[in-house]
Amino acid sequence: MSRSVGITVLSALYFASVFISCGESANSGSYHFHSPVEYHDFIVDQQNVIIRQMLKLNELYDSGSEKAIRERFDSLRASSKVCLTNINNLSAYETDSTLQKDALALFTFYDAVFSKEYARMLQIFLKGEQASEAEVIELNAIVESVGLKEKDLQDKLIQSQSRFASEHQFEFSADGE
Repeated sequence: MSRSVGITVLSALYFASVFISCGESANSGSYHFHSPVEYHDFIVDQQNVIIRQMLKLNELYDSGSEKAIRERFDSLRASSKVCLTNINNLSAYETDSTLQKDALALFTFYDAVFSKEYARMLQIFLKGEQASEAEVIELNAIVESVGLKEKDLQDKLIQSQSRFASEHQFEFSADGE
């Protein structure tokens, strides 16, 4: 597989990190939040867990062994399941459930894509130069498809975060500033 395909895979992994916001910690449902900021930041913290795992996996693609890559990928999938459960266990903040629902849509997507599309991308990537042209084309198609769907879900979550922040009178910046 060519280096440009590897860069494409890495770009897909990095793509999600562009949208990291800011974070602290808190809870609802089985969690307890003292403010809307804590509720919001809990969601951001969960997303940051996944992003950090994705970045760690990304770092291994050029320098890690197949075993290390597979172990990091397994760790990413496990973290995704925990974060999805955490988001799923949130209840609405007061009567506002839009932020939780949009976060749940994104985390459900992550969990599904790590189990299927990322697993296939990893399989092709690990073939290296042995990957066929058809597999490289498949890999690029997966990267593009996943990126577009993730962007749509991410944009929707950012809109919800912005609305939630505005309604609860705190500042929110989608670029983490």
